[in-house]
Amino acid sequence: MPPKSLSRLGLSLLFLALIVYFSVGHWLNTRIFVPLDYPVSLDTRQLQSLPFQVNLKETYFASLDLDYSVDDWYQDNRCNFKKLLYSQWRIYKLGPNPGQPRDLWFSSEELAAQQGYDSNAFQASPGQYQLQWDIPVAASCLNPRHPRLRVFTDSSGYREFVAFVQLFCNFFGGTGFALVVLAASRATREAFSLATAPRMFPDMALRNLTPLVKHRPLPVLLLQPLQHWGIFSGVILWILVITFMMFRPQTPWGLWVSLRSREIAVWESPAQETLGVYVGPSGRFFVNGEEVKRNSLRTKLLEHLRRSVSWTVYFEADADTVYMDDVYAIDTIQGCGAKLTWITPKMREEWKDKKQAPQRIP
Repeated sequence: MPPKSLSRLGLSLLFLALIVYFSVGHWLNTRIFVPLDYPVSLDTRQLQSLPFQVNLKETYFASLDLDYSVDDWYQDNRCNFKKLLYSQWRIYKLGPNPGQPRDLWFSSEELAAQQGYDSNAFQASPGQYQLQWDIPVAASCLNPRHPRLRVFTDSSGYREFVAFVQLFCNFFGGTGFALVVLAASRATREAFSLATAPRMFPDMALRNLTPLVKHRPLPVLLLQPLQHWGIFSGVILWILVITFMMFRPQTPWGLWVSLRSREIAVWESPAQETLGVYVGPSGRFFVNGEEVKRNSLRTKLLEHLRRSVSWTVYFEADADTVYMDDVYAIDTIQGCGAKLTWITPKMREEWKDKKQAPQRIP
């Protein structure tokens, strides 16, 4: 982009950011979030405030505030804020002209008739209002606590919004200032290069005689016929496949199984002093031929293992057993700390064939 166009864009962004920044700040400062706040005396039976101006359509709260005192925590009829509980108040809206009568806008009686309200809240639109508050006779003892009559609304939402807008204004203003500095540096560099570069004919005006050939605009991939859709979807699919292959969830628990050769087991049927667990149909468990209950399997195994030198347990299951019964038996054996040797049907057949085979005499 030429330096002149770059500087114009930068100045436009900078000027726009400054205008918006100070405009929203001025708008926030002119909003009246506390239209009424002044000290009062509780000697009179009725307080009538000065007219106050509202320039926001918002929910306002009317309150009669007192200084903090520990007497508010006592229940022995001391002079505390409870003297002002359930007092009546009314909000009047004044007309634009001083001679017009005021209209009742809202009152505490209407608030009490509504369900779900527990504060002196009322809706107000821009205009001029006046607050009238009835004071009980016994409330005059609260004058030493500096009572104040207040009408206010929450300003946090407006201030957060203005701060958010001003943050973006800082970003755009900084971008505009950076573009102006960049344009100035480019203009200075071009001026310096033109002033110092030697020219064969200094009186001749320089012109660009190289034809500028523009290629046709590239078509958008997604707007082309469906023959390009495979390339687009394939790339997305491979990204997802590689991502899930790299970050797939790992199984935290399981049964440890060694898939080495079954030659680790003896080629003869286990001796009588060895420990074996057999799972039969219908969830029946046997330890060395003795049937035990499912819940007593671990206790029985530990009883035999404590009397055994080799903590090796031979496990075998019937073909008609439930898979979960086999897994339970394997998990119980490994949970006892014993080494598990699984006798599969294939290993049982090979043992039987080896036992029935004739012995060769050397």
